[in-house]
Amino acid sequence: MNKIKLIVTDLDNTLLRRDKTISDYTVDVLRRVRRRGILLAFATARDYRFVTEHLTPLFAITPDVIISDNGALARLDGEDIYKQLIPMHTANALLPQFSLVRCVSTENAYYLSSAYADGHWSLGKQSTRITDFQNGVPDDVLYLDGNLGKIASIITEDYPEIRAVSYSDTNSVTMVHREASKLNALKAVQRALHLTSSEFAAFGDDYSDIEMLSYCGHRIAMSNAIDEVKAAANDICGDCDEDGVAQWLEKNLL
Repeated sequence: MNKIKLIVTDLDNTLLRRDKTISDYTVDVLRRVRRRGILLAFATARDYRFVTEHLTPLFAITPDVIISDNGALARLDGEDIYKQLIPMHTANALLPQFSLVRCVSTENAYYLSSAYADGHWSLGKQSTRITDFQNGVPDDVLYLDGNLGKIASIITEDYPEIRAVSYSDTNSVTMVHREASKLNALKAVQRALHLTSSEFAAFGDDYSDIEMLSYCGHRIAMSNAIDEVKAAANDICGDCDEDGVAQWLEKNLL
């Protein structure tokens, strides 16, 4: 096995269990891996605040890299190295197209529909602002998430500067800048760290992880991943509820 210098892992249904928690065993393995000098990156569809205001305090590990907001933002040791924003005027033109807006992420705030205020969308985020989105948002946007139905493809034709991200387990769709992706953000990380893709080990489970996995030398799909992710992988680890990522890391790196 080529020497692994960076582990990049999706969060929901990958590193995190289905109930959005993480086990003490997984935390211990991550700490041991980092003591070996291997860098750790989280790559998530969620906003940056979910990691910094919820996960980091939860298990007291700050990753070296956070790729967040469906790849619209990447930070290395807390410094921006990649950012793709939807202009405010475009975002506010898009908002009325949604039959339901669930949440909007900007650099300054996380806007959340009141219908989801008590769900996992608001976990630990101090900067959450509950809104009905009737007055739009006052900042450029990292992503907009909600229900669009079949018109998603039509909207992206009207706004070529954006793209739609879909999920296997929900009817919602996320709109991001057309250059925002976990892969593009990871390439920015690669340039900053002067590493090769063969030195990356990536874990994922859903559509937005496929490009990222396909690029890395070590491509590990969760056993609970969709078939398309498994097809892009060169290895499969255990289920997210059974500490699949940690088990693979312990077996192969420790």
